[in-house]
Amino acid sequence: MIINYKKAKSLIFDGPEQEILHKSFDLSRETALGITIKLDDFANNTLEDLREVISSADFEFIVKTGAFVSDGGFLNLYKGSNNLRLYYNKKGNTIIVFAYGEFQPARYMLYLEGFWTIA
Repeated sequence: MIINYKKAKSLIFDGPEQEILHKSFDLSRETALGITIKLDDFANNTLEDLREVISSADFEFIVKTGAFVSDGGFLNLYKGSNNLRLYYNKKGNTIIVFAYGEFQPARYMLYLEGFWTIA
């Protein structure tokens, strides 16, 4: 059961892919959780994979409150800000959702979409 959530919707990176590969992002201001994150912390965790980690009800709550939309395709991929693919990172009981991808040729964007705390 989700006991707390906050939609952040903030752009935390906009630039070439080479820059994000070795960069760390301090999310303390946005989340008040004292978390620092790197691309490797979430790049292999698509939002669709989160279904296997948490309950269906919690997953649906995250999708609904985050206003995430499915692309309607065969794989049912979820999209966030600027129609970028969604990823997550789970730290303890907190799930942090990001939208990340190539926005224009050679221009990558990373958005913090929000965080949800599970009891």
